[in-house]
Amino acid sequence: MTPGGVARSSLAAEAAYDVVIVGARVAGALLAIVLGQQGRRVLLIDRATFPSDTLSTHFFRAPALRAFRQAGVLDEVLASAPPLTWDHNVVDGIVFPEPVTRPEDYPFYLCLRRIVLDDILTRRARATTHVQFTEGAPVDTLLRQGDGVRGISWAESGDRRQASARVVVGADGIHSWMARQVSPAIEQHEPVNRAMYFGYYRGIEPSANPAAEFHYRENHLVYCFPCDGGLTLLAASVPVEEFAAFRRDPAGRLAAEVNAMVDLAPRVRNAERAGRVLGAGNIPGYLRVPYGNGWALVGDAAMAMDPWSGQGIDQAATHAVLLARWLGDFLDGRIGWGEAMQAYHQERNEFSLETFRRTCRFGRDLRPMTQAALARRGLA
Repeated sequence: MTPGGVARSSLAAEAAYDVVIVGARVAGALLAIVLGQQGRRVLLIDRATFPSDTLSTHFFRAPALRAFRQAGVLDEVLASAPPLTWDHNVVDGIVFPEPVTRPEDYPFYLCLRRIVLDDILTRRARATTHVQFTEGAPVDTLLRQGDGVRGISWAESGDRRQASARVVVGADGIHSWMARQVSPAIEQHEPVNRAMYFGYYRGIEPSANPAAEFHYRENHLVYCFPCDGGLTLLAASVPVEEFAAFRRDPAGRLAAEVNAMVDLAPRVRNAERAGRVLGAGNIPGYLRVPYGNGWALVGDAAMAMDPWSGQGIDQAATHAVLLARWLGDFLDGRIGWGEAMQAYHQERNEFSLETFRRTCRFGRDLRPMTQAALARRGLA
C-alpha cells in the first residue's frame, strides 16, 4: 500500500521537479513564475480551481507592484483597478487628506479583488515555460527521505500521484497544511486581537480625490477603497470581542460601522451591495522559521498578521521574490542549502519585522497610533 492507503497498482509514475510549490495564490504563483523564468522545472499545485475567491486583504502598494513587474503581470494589474493617489484619513471626525508621494516608482495604492488578482497570476503561471500547474488537487502526503522532505503525493482522477523535488515549498496560506506537516519553530506569536468584515458596493459617492480612505472611530476602523469592476470595497476592523455580534449579522453590523463614520455615512446611503458580506475573527500574528531540511515556507504559511494594516499581499509578494532568488542560487550550486535559507530568512525579517511588530502592537488598540498621527499634524 502507498501513503493514503491506495493500492500500488494505481500509483502513477513519479515525476521529478526542481521545486514543488503547494498553494497557487499570490506567494505560490509568483514564486512559480519567477522560478520558471529562471528555467527551473516547477510543479505548482493547489486544492482550489481558478478563478476562485479567497478571504484576504485586497490592498497593496509598491512592494507588490515591484514583484508583479518582475513576474510580467504589472500592466494587466494596473489596467484592472484605478490608482489611489491620495490617503483620505479621518480620525474621530477630523479629516486630513494627503497625496501619496512615496515611493518614487509607485506613489499610489491599488485595491483588487482576489478573484481577479489570483486569476491574473495563475494565468501567467500556466503560460510560463517549465511550470506545470495542477488545480483541484489536495495534497495529502509529504514524502520524506530520512529526516528530510523529498516530495508530495495526492489523489487525482482515481490515481495516486507523486512528485519528487529538491525542494518542497508551502505557500498554502494561514491554515497551511504544509506547516502542519513540518512543524516549524515559532519566532513570534500574537493572539487574535481583531475581526474584519468586508463587502463590495456600487454607487458610493467618491471622495474629492482618487483615494484610499481610512475612517477611525476610537478603536474601530472602516476602509473605503475603489477597486476593480466599478466596485468599491467597504471593510470594518473591530476589536475581536465584537466578532460574535458580527458573525450573527455581518451585513447589519458592517452597515452600522459605516454609518457611525461621519465623513463616510452620507456618501453610502444610496449604495447597493454586490454579493455577501464576508469576514473572519480568527487571524493571529505569527512569524515561523521558514525552512528546514528540503522544505521552505512563504507567504501566510510563514508569516501572518492581523489584516487591519493591509500588508498581506505586499509581504507575500516580496517574500516570494526573495525566496526565488535564494532557491536559484542553491539550485545552481552557488551556495549550500543552509546558507541559502539562512539568507532568505534574514532578508525576510529585515523587510518584515518592523511591519509585523507595528501591526501586532496597534492591532491591540488603534488609538495610540491615531492620536500620534493627529499630534504630528498639529490636529490633536
